[in-house]
Amino acid sequence: MDNTLFNYESKIKDKIARDEIAIGAFLLSGNSFVAEAMANSGLDWILIDMEASHASKEDVLHILQALNAYDVTPLIRIPEHSKHLIEFSLDLGARGIMIPKVDTAAEALKMARACYYPPMGDRGMNFIRASGFYKRSATYVKNANGCTLSIFQIESKESIDHLESIAGVKQVDVLFMGLGDLSSSYGLGGSIMHKEIEDAKRKVIDACNRYGKIPGIFAHSKEVIREYADEGFKFIGIGNDIKFINQGLDDSLKSFGL
Repeated sequence: MDNTLFNYESKIKDKIARDEIAIGAFLLSGNSFVAEAMANSGLDWILIDMEASHASKEDVLHILQALNAYDVTPLIRIPEHSKHLIEFSLDLGARGIMIPKVDTAAEALKMARACYYPPMGDRGMNFIRASGFYKRSATYVKNANGCTLSIFQIESKESIDHLESIAGVKQVDVLFMGLGDLSSSYGLGGSIMHKEIEDAKRKVIDACNRYGKIPGIFAHSKEVIREYADEGFKFIGIGNDIKFINQGLDDSLKSFGL
C-alpha cells in the first residue's frame, strides 16, 4: 500500500457527502504501537489527543508514521489555541485539527485561518514531512486546503450562545460537541442527561444544517452511538484506546466470574 501521507483525498468529507457516518476514536496513550493496532480495525479516523494525554511532539511524529501505513485519516487535537501547534501538526502530515474550547466566532476564525493556506487562511509554509521532505511541495500546497478538516469543539454555554456566529465562519468544517464540559458549564456537574444538553445538541445540528457544517460528537458509551447517528450527527467518536483496553479487560474478567 502506498504511504497515505501522499493521498490528498478528503475521505471524511466525501463519506459524509454520501450521507454516511464517519466513525473514529481518540488515542490517549500517545503510543504508536497502540495507534497502529487501532488503525488496523477499520476506523475512518483516529485522533491523536495532545490535550488529554502526555503525547509529545516526537510521539506525534511516530504515531503519524504508524498511521500512514493504513487507510485511516489522522487527526490531532491540540491542547490550546496555538497557531504554532496547528501548523506543526499539519506540517507533520495530519489531515485535520481539533481545537478545544472555542467560545466565540473570533476565536474560531483565528484558529481556522491557521489551518489553511491563503487565500482561505494564513498558514505558514513549513511543510517538511507533509510535502514528502520537499519532493512533493507543489502538489502538497495545491491540495492541502482541500484535504484538511477543521474541527471546533462546542463545549460551553458561551459557545452555545455564540453558536450562530461560530457556525457562520467559512473555514469551519465540523462543530464537535463535548458534552461533559458543556454540562459542567451549565452547572450540571458533568451529567449529560438533562434538557439543557438535549436542547444544545439540537441547536448544534440545526446550525450545522443551516451553514453547511458537519455535526460531530463523542459517544460516551456504545449504547448511544446509533442514537447520535439517528439524531443527525455525522462525525462520531466512539471511544478511546484506554477505554477500549479497560472494557476488554473487564469483559475477560467477567467471563471468569471475577
